[in-house]
Amino acid sequence: MKLLWENETGQNATHYYILKRQTPTIRPFLPPHTHDYAELVYLERGSCTHYCNGEETRIGKGDVLFIYPDSVEHCYRDYDASISLLQILFPRSSFSFITTRYRPWVGSLLGESIDNPLCTFGPLQQIWFEHNFNRLLVAEESLMEIERFLLNFIGMIFQRDDEPASGSWLEKAIREIREPTNFRRGAQGFIDLCNRSGEHVEREVKRRTGYTITGIVNQARMAWASYMLIFTDVEIIDIANGCGIQSLSHFYKLFRNHYGVSPARYRKNMGKASTMLFGEDLYLMQERFFS
Repeated sequence: MKLLWENETGQNATHYYILKRQTPTIRPFLPPHTHDYAELVYLERGSCTHYCNGEETRIGKGDVLFIYPDSVEHCYRDYDASISLLQILFPRSSFSFITTRYRPWVGSLLGESIDNPLCTFGPLQQIWFEHNFNRLLVAEESLMEIERFLLNFIGMIFQRDDEPASGSWLEKAIREIREPTNFRRGAQGFIDLCNRSGEHVEREVKRRTGYTITGIVNQARMAWASYMLIFTDVEIIDIANGCGIQSLSHFYKLFRNHYGVSPARYRKNMGKASTMLFGEDLYLMQERFFS
């Protein structure tokens, strides 16, 4: 089985990228297949076995895959019910443009014989990726924005090992704050997870992530709210309370600042489709969204 770019885009040749969220309920996972376009895949949640050219690897949250056009046969097997994939698809023309223009930086990374998974993002990179991907997916950004995101994403693959081992306590806290029982407690909940003084935690968080403690907590709250809006019918006011935010207006303000749209519009847009096409026509949208 081979998937074709023209079928993904409805034969619209002006599209250079497609962003998708895929779950078994949105679109059934296919048996082993190839496609004539390149694909970057980030495992947002859950786990599965990734079959790739005859080899099988167990993958989980934060793993990044790269599927080379034409020559890679792959599929996902033995997945659990919570699995969600975030995908960036681009045709050979876009793939050739990026790998040629930014060679050897990108060209050497996205080769035909790379290992899968390509890498595993840590908690800090996961927060960055999911936040920015969801903004692009729902808010109809420009072609310039998706290419900037893609290059930053690839740059992160090179930088993922730069964080010193001494900061493992911070990574552990950032990972654990994403649990509702923790982020509902706010900044103090994060400080308790770090088991260090609040002043030291605030200083290290700011130095290593650029966020405040409250910013890290709100990232976790909004990621959970995003999931609840997409995959459940829970009322928005109850989602706000589940985040530990008693003021509905404050929740709306945080969500809009995070994703660029209101929770109600986010749920409506994500309910209609999980795919966003990026092409020449989106340049025309910039005036409406950025004026």
